Amino acid sequence: MVKFLKCQCMDETAEQDTETSLDEEIAKLSHEDLLEITQSSLRRLITADPLLKDLPVDVTVEEVLAQIAVAQGQSITVVVTRYSESPLNVVISQRGTTVLDLKKAIKRSFTLRQQRQRIKTKISWRYVWRTFHLQNVQNGQVMRDDKKEVSEYGIANKSEIRFVKRLRKESSHSLRHAD
Repeated sequence: MVKFLKCQCMDETAEQDTETSLDEEIAKLSHEDLLEITQSSLRRLITADPLLKDLPVDVTVEEVLAQIAVAQGQSITVVVTRYSESPLNVVISQRGTTVLDLKKAIKRSFTLRQQRQRIKTKISWRYVWRTFHLQNVQNGQVMRDDKKEVSEYGIANKSEIRFVKRLRKESSHSLRHAD
């Protein structure tokens, strides 16, 4: 019994020494070194996970949570196609998402993509939403009402939407002078 207690004490002492030396080594690392170690560890974990492996290397917490929500069926992915640009995947909640919520999610996703590509072009989203509507490609429905839920326009997981030019409303002034 005495031998066992001695061995146990020696194991605890060795463990404490290891922890102390590890703490000392960590204390010697610079902030940049710690950031690099953390980022490389996260990259390894994300690439090893079957649900998260498609995410970019510089993934945000919001993107990880969104991807998990998609896997659990709480959110859906909508693909935004733009004329000559690559498609943009946007994750939105499956229930209760309005057209306005979708527009905000598109803005967030597009801004994040620009930051990753180091593009500094300023987008006037007010101009974009005044000039374009969103259209469900599958059924052709144009989303004109920001307060309506996207499900009312037939948006489901992997739905494809695109920007379509708003039609100008003819003013009553131009109709009066047509005589």
